[in-house]
Amino acid sequence: MAATSFRVYFGDRPATAEELARIEQVVVDQEMEMAWEARIRMSLCLDDSGHWRHLPAELVQPFSRVRVEIQKGTGPFTALIDGPVAGLTTSLGSGPGVSVADLVVRDDSVLMNREESTEVFEQRVDSDLADEMFGRVATITGRDILPTTATAPVTVKRGTPIQFVRELARVHGYLAYVLPGDAPGESVGCFRPPSTDAPTLPPLVLLGPDRSLLDADFRDDGEGPETTRGRSLRISDQQVVSAERSVQDESLLGALPPVPDDHTALRELPPAESTRDDPEAEVTAQARRASYSMTMDARVVPGGCYDAVLAPYRTVTVRAGDTPYSGDWLVHKVTHTITPSIYTEELQARRNAVSDAAGDGLASLVSGVF
Repeated sequence: MAATSFRVYFGDRPATAEELARIEQVVVDQEMEMAWEARIRMSLCLDDSGHWRHLPAELVQPFSRVRVEIQKGTGPFTALIDGPVAGLTTSLGSGPGVSVADLVVRDDSVLMNREESTEVFEQRVDSDLADEMFGRVATITGRDILPTTATAPVTVKRGTPIQFVRELARVHGYLAYVLPGDAPGESVGCFRPPSTDAPTLPPLVLLGPDRSLLDADFRDDGEGPETTRGRSLRISDQQVVSAERSVQDESLLGALPPVPDDHTALRELPPAESTRDDPEAEVTAQARRASYSMTMDARVVPGGCYDAVLAPYRTVTVRAGDTPYSGDWLVHKVTHTITPSIYTEELQARRNAVSDAAGDGLASLVSGVF
């Protein structure tokens, strides 16, 4: 089994060996369209004179930066989080080994959630507005933005920049989020649809000698997928414009849609979701969100049985035998837990398709499993 290592940066400097030795646990919660959060527990103690040593203020201050990276085997270090300290909790006790400090670190999207304002933009493309909002945070130095095409006559921003970017993303069925950058103190602003690309992560295997999953629970919401219809009044010529999209129109992560076409619900786009002259983008976005009706909760076998580090927004192949659940999934949430003795990963993934268990395509997924 491959060894697992981790490192921590306080600001732009790596933690010392003594500081790493005081870290009792690191828990990093990563979830799509949520600010990622790390909780770092560090031990405190008294010196021979009865003075507290290693208080949090000696190491970090509110909004000072912390970065956590993990390495499996001889692979590269992967950043789990890079962002400001959002909170500190200090628990002091008279007994030995009970005094600790908990540092709460969140990604740089929290820096986009600090200032509320109202702004009006004329004749701007939504992806350009997203780029501008990310650019207002100095530490978001990179971009991963898929351009949008339609130009809105007037776009009104109310609230914070991250709220505004996520509202723009929702119109197009995109996701707006911030990822750790390549170097400490840097992040990447992302504005793009859910990935349906071929996985680059190693497969997660439930059965057989190459097993990397302890267990997996699968849930299928048959009422979720829908055909979405929408209509809006186009101001320029007073014409009613309509659009219709369904899960069958989406790029699927498997051979078949989660429910047959004749069992797909028919829904009208809610008026609150219809904000543009042309409803095509918002109808597509609603149908795309509803299509992810399959959910998997799973735990990775600890101890180096899986060579890569999982993260939301990426696709991964699951090999669950000759079941409809074998195939590609979109990772939605990962909880990383690091202690001096063990590293664990728990994940939730979602899917907008099922595999054809009777088809030839599934044979390649399960070959070598049994």
